[in-house]
Amino acid sequence: MDAFWAKGYEATSMADLCSCTGLHKGSLYQAFGDKHSLFMSALKHYADSEFHETAAVMNETNTPLENIRAAIDKIMEDAGSEKGCMMINSMVELAPHDPEVRKTLQGFAGQRLHVMADLIDKAQESGEISSKTEPHKLAQQLMMSLAGGAALVKGFVPAKDIREALHDIINAWV
Repeated sequence: MDAFWAKGYEATSMADLCSCTGLHKGSLYQAFGDKHSLFMSALKHYADSEFHETAAVMNETNTPLENIRAAIDKIMEDAGSEKGCMMINSMVELAPHDPEVRKTLQGFAGQRLHVMADLIDKAQESGEISSKTEPHKLAQQLMMSLAGGAALVKGFVPAKDIREALHDIINAWV
């Protein structure tokens, strides 16, 4: 996962994968089939780990609005690392021409959208967020902004500025 995350799919060679796993080429092929299958396993592992870490943060505080803010901070902290977000990296590099990657990323996005919409719904029920706009629509706005921020942080905009802009979006909901 780390090799693909750091270099991307195309730039990661079988020699890189053998080096980081300690396995011989034949063993990698036997275990995973091919480089693409290994990549898909790594992408799924990354997405599951990231989802569980973010979900844990979303349950640490007392209010839904605080949990939304905590999720934003966690996601942008991760995206602001040198390697960025592996899902965003894969979306840019592979999704336009790889239907399996595109479908997999759409599934991950749908999962995250559902969780965020539920949290926004709870914040609306508790009166923390205005009920003028349906939760799903607000979740879409936030997820698109998060994805854009995760892409921009790779070289154009400091993570703290993106985090502040995302918090401004949420402040407009209150």
